[in-house]
Parts: sequence; structure tokens; C-alpha cells
Amino acid sequence: MINKLKIGNILFKNRSFTTLPLILALFLFFKPMSFEITYNIVGFLITVLGEIIRIIAVGFSFRGTSGRENYLRAEKLNKTGIYSIVRNPLYIGNFLIFTGLLIVFSNVYALILFQLYLILQYYFIIISEENYLKEKFGEFYNEYKRNVNRVIPKFKNYIKPENGFNLRKVILKENDSVFNLLVMFILILIYKENIRFNKVINLTYYLILIF
Repeated sequence: MINKLKIGNILFKNRSFTTLPLILALFLFFKPMSFEITYNIVGFLITVLGEIIRIIAVGFSFRGTSGRENYLRAEKLNKTGIYSIVRNPLYIGNFLIFTGLLIVFSNVYALILFQLYLILQYYFIIISEENYLKEKFGEFYNEYKRNVNRVIPKFKNYIKPENGFNLRKVILKENDSVFNLLVMFILILIYKENIRFNKVINLTYYLILIF
């Protein structure tokens, strides 16, 4: 029998690195199927939307939550602002970021593969987080869980954030995310142009830049 909690704990601890094999596979085994600029624009806008969702979630969250630690931590339960309409806005943001970048890459098979992987990964991670929050906050969390969906927003539930927007926290927590998505966007565009004009591609060069 699969121990979902154990898998979730492992994936949560290593969530900053679990997508690296797929990124490697993206450049090694997949090629762009289209060079239409529309895909670049739409993909970039979706990626930006994902980062905006992350910024809102991090900026209005309580101190000691929504961090990048490799261990579960929550000094207080976020349940207002964006967390009042959906329980996992950060993972929704991540999903949109990767989806946007893959639309820019323009390979439908890579897009489907990556999305399926992310859905599976976040499924186990969310189970792990929910178990932790249930143990720490008890019925207080159970009530929140009953009223707010995991990943499907319920906008009618919106409650104004309890605390103000923390720009310093956003800068500290999200600078890596913004930098990485911009680098990936640029690398994908360069890679596509090399493919388009039949230039010799040095995969080692790209992989060094990525990692």
C-alpha cells in the first residue's frame, strides 16, 4: 500500500529540486512544435499571472508561513485574503508558471507530461501539509478545510486580509522565483531560435545556464 504521507513529506522536503529532471528532459528529448510569437506572448502572460498569485499569497501571509523551508512550518493559519478563496494558492501559482513556460516552449507532449507530474507531486505534498495543519490546529483547521477548496477557487468566500502587504517578505522570498522564471523564459526563446534556424545546439551550454 502506498504511504501517501511519507511520499508527500519527501516531496515537500525536496520540492525545490524535484522539477529539475523534467527540465533536463525538456531540452534533451523534446523540440518546439511551433514558432508562432502568439505562444510566446500567451505563455509569458500565464507565467506572470502565476507569479502574481504567488506574490499576493506571500505578501499577505502571516510571518512564519508560506516560506521556502524544507520542513513543514506554520506559526499561524492563513485563512483570509487569497487563502479565503483557495487553500493552496502557491501551488496554483507554480502550476501556472510552469504551464506558461511550456506554452512558450510549444510542445504539447512536454506540456502534458509536466502538468501530470506537477499534479501528482502537489497531490502528495498537499496531503502531507494537510496532515500537519490538522495536527497543529485541530478543529480550527477542519472548519477552514470544509469551507475552502484545495485548488478550485470559491471567490464568493473572499475575506479581506487580516494583515497588510509585506513587500520586504515578497522581495526576500520571491526574488529567486522571479529570476528563475525570467531566465527560463529567455533560455527557451534562445533554444527555439536555434532550432528554427537549424543552428548547432550545445546542450551542455544550456544545462549549465539552467543549473
